[in-house]
Amino acid sequence: MAIKLIVPVNGPITQLFGENPERYKQWGFPGHNGVDYGIPNGTPVGAAVAGTVAAVAFENGGYGNYVKLSHMDGSRPYFTYYAHLASAAVSPGQKVKAGITVGFSNNTGASTGPHLHFGVKIEGQNPAYKGYVDPMPLFTAGGEVDPTDTTSTDQFTDAVKLPNLSFEVLSDFLNVRNGPGVEFSIVGQLLKGAKITGKRLQSKSVWIEYEPGKWCAVAFNGIVNLKVK
Repeated sequence: MAIKLIVPVNGPITQLFGENPERYKQWGFPGHNGVDYGIPNGTPVGAAVAGTVAAVAFENGGYGNYVKLSHMDGSRPYFTYYAHLASAAVSPGQKVKAGITVGFSNNTGASTGPHLHFGVKIEGQNPAYKGYVDPMPLFTAGGEVDPTDTTSTDQFTDAVKLPNLSFEVLSDFLNVRNGPGVEFSIVGQLLKGAKITGKRLQSKSVWIEYEPGKWCAVAFNGIVNLKVK
């Protein structure tokens, strides 16, 4: 089996795993131990994967108000963390499905601004980070989505194939979503200068799919994000 996550919130990534090593020395980490999303206070935070609520707690000088979920990947346990919350929407021992609101974002604990800190911990993995691993490779287009959900990328029958056109990112960062529209979840980001090869075009809204389940907007709100190389 393999861990498959959906992104817990829609919002820009403000800090990736491993960044700012000097700041995180005080907590015994060689860098940031999760992914941060810059979102307004009170934003609902969804479970990244089905699991059981292992803890609803407060950590002064660290996570602030946070929710910890436990999960199983076959016989291997792992945990997801949702930190700096205003409050939790779940209770210890409660079973939750992927996407269910577990809390509401805020700025509690050691935080410099409103955001969600999302972390994944696998016991025995990545010892320098005390078991925390980079969540980004674990995000998938579908996650644990209901198979009857019509937002699956296989349902985009109006998308047309591209002759492997190459594009370069023009904006400082460009959100990657699991479907051709802002209503779909963010599953990553591309930085300025990144080069991708388009596979499909969703012409109604001009979104490019460059890998299965990874879409980005050619232009949005009058701003051109991609140019043909």
